[in-house]
Amino acid sequence: MTGFYARLKHARDDSEELAACIERVVNQLEDVDTTGDRPGMLLGKIQSGKTRGFVGAIARSFDRNFDIALVLTKGTKTLSAQTVARLKSDFSEFIEEDEMIVLDIMKLPGKLTRSELKRKIVIVAKKQAQNLDRLIQFMEDHADLQQRKVLLIDDEADLASIRFMRKRGQPAIEQGAIAEKIDYLRRMVKGIAFLQVTATPYSLYLQPENYKPANVGSDFVFKPKKPAFTELLPIHGGYVGGDDYFGGHDTDDPRHSLVVIVSDQEQDALRRADKRRIHPSSVLDSTNTAGLRRAIITFVLAACIRRWQQHEAGERKRKYAMIIHNDTQKAAHAWQDLVIEWISDAILECAENNPETLRPLFNAAYDDLNTSVSADKGRMPPRQEAFELLIEVLQSDDVVRETVNSDKDVMALLDEQAELKLRTPFNIYVGGNILDRGITIPNLIAFYYGRNPRTMQADTVLQHSRMYGNRPRPDLAVTRFYTSQNVYDRLVTINGFENTLRKAFENDIHDRGVVFIQTDSERRVRPCAPNKVMLSSVVPVPPNGMVLPTGFHTIGGRAMTAAQARINALIDPKWVNATNFADLDRDRAIKIIDAIEQTMKFDDTKFEWDAMRGLIDYYSDVREGGDGNLVVLAETGRRLTKEGSGDKSGRSILGTVLRSTVMNYGRSKPALILLQQEGTKEQGWSGHKFWWPILAAPADVEPCIFATKVAV
Repeated sequence: MTGFYARLKHARDDSEELAACIERVVNQLEDVDTTGDRPGMLLGKIQSGKTRGFVGAIARSFDRNFDIALVLTKGTKTLSAQTVARLKSDFSEFIEEDEMIVLDIMKLPGKLTRSELKRKIVIVAKKQAQNLDRLIQFMEDHADLQQRKVLLIDDEADLASIRFMRKRGQPAIEQGAIAEKIDYLRRMVKGIAFLQVTATPYSLYLQPENYKPANVGSDFVFKPKKPAFTELLPIHGGYVGGDDYFGGHDTDDPRHSLVVIVSDQEQDALRRADKRRIHPSSVLDSTNTAGLRRAIITFVLAACIRRWQQHEAGERKRKYAMIIHNDTQKAAHAWQDLVIEWISDAILECAENNPETLRPLFNAAYDDLNTSVSADKGRMPPRQEAFELLIEVLQSDDVVRETVNSDKDVMALLDEQAELKLRTPFNIYVGGNILDRGITIPNLIAFYYGRNPRTMQADTVLQHSRMYGNRPRPDLAVTRFYTSQNVYDRLVTINGFENTLRKAFENDIHDRGVVFIQTDSERRVRPCAPNKVMLSSVVPVPPNGMVLPTGFHTIGGRAMTAAQARINALIDPKWVNATNFADLDRDRAIKIIDAIEQTMKFDDTKFEWDAMRGLIDYYSDVREGGDGNLVVLAETGRRLTKEGSGDKSGRSILGTVLRSTVMNYGRSKPALILLQQEGTKEQGWSGHKFWWPILAAPADVEPCIFATKVAV
């Protein structure tokens, strides 16, 4: 009989790249000892097919004399149900032929028969105390199963599974209760292989507090220590992820329009019921609902446009979804739902009685979408036809709204595959945490996101990213992500952080480690243990990566004139508009940065100047091979507008010609690039020339994580 994975691969039409990855994973699970301290690791991206990968690994392991797979999911009923449904669907042929059984540990069908116990067994359990206790009891009740080869899969193995914590009054560091139960389960079974599946590469570097940096010529380098092996899940060509949303794109790229900034004032007004801030009579005019009404109108119009495109192409018209996730509190959800109802009622009244009053909102949405659809070389319906489509939809009852606050709410909305079922062509979901925990939401093209906790952990935030996944590019052209400037800046940082760690593995240089640093009271750098890093307070820099201020405005008047004179005195005329880099000593570089800092002000965002100084210190002087020098280039005559100055990657700000010089992979020293902008009032600045600094990391260094704040 053909093997389990060969049949599964044929049924799913797995790519050869995925099949090869699965083969490597199972080979290593057989050949390498995996433990709680050193598990095997399958590293993917959010919504990138990790479930497909580990389901394939289960099938291939069953070909290699494994008999049991225990799958531990994140602690929600929804995700557990989705995992069980996915396993039963993928393994349906084997289940029907009585070769395999798939069980939910909380829904066992009574005592298993001898025949069932002889089959391949897959058991799904949440990472929750009662579930794990039930799983442990099941294995204890079937002692013979403990003698068989078992594959233990820890899905969504983020910080929850490997967290270290200090109990009050005790100096020792102990694993969390869930991790302890997983360890107990591992010790119970004689022949067990342990595979963690995660999209959070930071977990590879998380160590107990007594973890020390490796002594490999520099006390600053921390090496990934936990996994026995790490395999990167191949990313399929249709994947849309953080680089699409937060990677920085030129204006002729459709992804340039993905993110829409919403005011903090609006998102705060949506957190607490207050009719003085939002009143039903003014929801179509109030500044406190500007982003939300734009999001709703643009979502409905975007779905209309995609369905028009599909009709024109002779394709099946699809249904679309929008998420509004502004807060975790149910009271806030009720208020947001009420506000959305007011907006919907106001729009409906206009659509039925005086459609032309919606023309300004429509025109703004149409122009916005036309920009990105045209950049994607897509077709738009004529403006009047699109307006008539929008009015027709608004007059129907096809725009539905669901408030989702609990597992029970979500379970009622799932289809037979345990995915969120779209009832109509236009579906709006309002809710909290339950919408972010791995649940699959098809055709999501609008996400209004306002959560802004004091500390934003990367593994948590990434799980909110339901807009990631396999997305058709024409859908991406009409997709919008609405959030505040502050949250957007954090998400850019976290995406950069993830990429910095991941690229070390993708480029097979992870054995060189990652540099974790911070500055002391004298502004000199020193090592920072990875477990001390607050993931929302980092500046990540990959090799050849750039650090630069964005989102600022410049001071004016005499203060600016004096500041520019000080900066000009520090800049050697030989650097200006030169074709090659010149040498620059560290102390002079720091003085230039100190002087430029005084010329820039930030409102909704900020820039970590200490990080730039610390990185100059580290790259030029502290790291092995540093001689205290950087290289420098300076250019004048730049005319970038303030509106176009938000590219945090620095690529478009450098420009095409200078970019090729700076990104030279032969450059071994850090580079400071100084761009003098004309800074006119017509360009949105204060009317004074100013210098804009960009620090570019050397091309041959380890990825660097600068901690602006650390856990005490």
